[in-house]
Amino acid sequence: MKSRRTRKLSTLGSLAVVVALSACATEQTAVIEKLDELTAVTYTYSRTPIILSPDTPLDRENTRDYVQIGVIEVNRMGALQYYLWLGISEMNYEATASKQPEGFESIVLDVGGEKIPLDVLGWTENAIGVSEPVYKKLFSTSVDAYYQVTLEQIQSLNEVDGIKLLTAGSEPREFVSWYRQDTAKDDLAEFLRSVTQ
Repeated sequence: MKSRRTRKLSTLGSLAVVVALSACATEQTAVIEKLDELTAVTYTYSRTPIILSPDTPLDRENTRDYVQIGVIEVNRMGALQYYLWLGISEMNYEATASKQPEGFESIVLDVGGEKIPLDVLGWTENAIGVSEPVYKKLFSTSVDAYYQVTLEQIQSLNEVDGIKLLTAGSEPREFVSWYRQDTAKDDLAEFLRSVTQ
């Protein structure tokens, strides 16, 4: 017959195992795949977007200027297309008549010295054929933008440590990788493994 102390330790050990297993079960995977029932496309994306910020010292005026970059694969009955999503958060952003942030209609990604020019495809998820936002924006005032890319261009994002984004317009801006991006990089690598299998 087990002693009271042995039963208590056994119960605590079992509880710890259950808590650990439930934590693993509720943890979101690095790559998410969804079927859009309204548009009948399947889309796949990485869990964690890359975050860029202006190449200026952090101060009170720049604390909310960020650009999130996420990757998306859209499968329309076997036809695959790839997109970059930008979540644009600018503190001093003044919407134009069309509610688009100035300079993001054309951007250039600098990926390890390789320049990738991109033109905006659209400002809502409808541009890529889905009926709801794919990524969660940092702020409710952030603006979405979608750009069509190739799988090779997404692979080049995974191959470098630092990414720069240059905007167009009368006052071009530069955004660079913000602090450590380990989770975003790991999720991007897992996204590439998933869509190339």
